[in-house]
Amino acid sequence: MGPLSFLASRTNYTLDLITAHLHDFRIEDTIVISGTRRSGSTWLMELLESIPEYKSIFEPFHPSWYPEFRKLGIPYDPYVPTQEDYPKLRAYLGKVFTGRVGAQFPHRQYLRLGTIIRRFKASKLVVKFVRANTMLPWIANTFNLRATYFIIRHPCATIASQLATGFFSKITVDQLLNEVNKVPELAENEELVTRLRGINSQIERLAAIWAFENYIPLASKKPYPWYTVIYERLVVNPEEELGAIFGYIGEEVPEEAVKRIKTPSKVTRKTYGKDYIGTPRQLIKWREKLSERQVRGILEIISWFGLDFYDEHPEPDYDSLASWGVKI
Repeated sequence: MGPLSFLASRTNYTLDLITAHLHDFRIEDTIVISGTRRSGSTWLMELLESIPEYKSIFEPFHPSWYPEFRKLGIPYDPYVPTQEDYPKLRAYLGKVFTGRVGAQFPHRQYLRLGTIIRRFKASKLVVKFVRANTMLPWIANTFNLRATYFIIRHPCATIASQLATGFFSKITVDQLLNEVNKVPELAENEELVTRLRGINSQIERLAAIWAFENYIPLASKKPYPWYTVIYERLVVNPEEELGAIFGYIGEEVPEEAVKRIKTPSKVTRKTYGKDYIGTPRQLIKWREKLSERQVRGILEIISWFGLDFYDEHPEPDYDSLASWGVKI
C-alpha cells in the first residue's frame, strides 16, 4: 500500500469512528443495497446517496477493509437460511447499520474535501454489498431497515465486466456446491449438482456463481421485502425507474440523482470511461467482450437454475421475471 492509500485508509477509519460518536445512526433510517459484483450496485448506491443527510458504507463484508468482519472468519458468500439465527453475523451487521464499524478504505477519492465533509455531516446510511445476495432474505427479515434494494443485471454483461476489471472470484466450485447443498430444492436436483461438479472453466464458474447468488433472492418468499432494480430498465428508462426507486421510500427524486443517472460509478469510470454510459451501446458492450460460445455457455448454466429470463438479447424477458415475483 502506497503512502496516499495508507493515508486514505487511516483517514476513513478515523472519520468513521468520530462520526459514530457525533451522530445517532438508526437502523430505521438505513438503506441496504445488494447485488452481484459488477451488477451496478455502486451506481445505485451513488444515486441513493444523493438523498440529503445520507452517506455510504461501502462493502462491509470486505475482509481487507473491515478488520472486525475479518475476525468473524465468515467464508465467501455463505447461504443464510431466513428462518435461522446467526448471533455473530447479526451483531456485526447491527453495528454496520448503525455506523459503528470503521472502514479502512485505501481509495484516494475519499480524501477529497467535499467527500470528507459529506461523510462527516451525514446522519443516515446507505450500505452497499456485493457479498450479501445469498443472505439477503435473512437480512431483510432480521433488521428493521428503512428499505432494501436488490439489483440484477444480465449475466453476460456482469461477467464481461468482471473479466475486464481483472476480477477472479475466490469462490471455488467445491465451495459453491457446499452452499448449493444447503438449499433443499437445489440439493435435491441431482442433475444440477452433477452439472455443477463438471464445471472446468473460469467463465463457467462465474456463471454458476451469478446464478446461485441471484437465485436465492428471486426464489425467496413473496412478496419480496425489497425493491428489485433491473439494471437494464434503469439504463433504458432512467426517469421512470428513478421515480420508482425513490418513490419506494416516499422520496422525491433528488436533483443530484438526475445529474448522476448519466454518470458511471467511480468503479466503472476507471474501467471503461464514460462515452457509452446512458446509451443503448451500454447494454450490448458485453457482445464485444465475449465470444458466441462463451455467451451460450453462460446462458446454459443460468438455465440450470431456471433463470432463463436473460438470453442473447440485451434486456430480460420482463414477463418471465414477473413470474418470479418481480414487480414490472
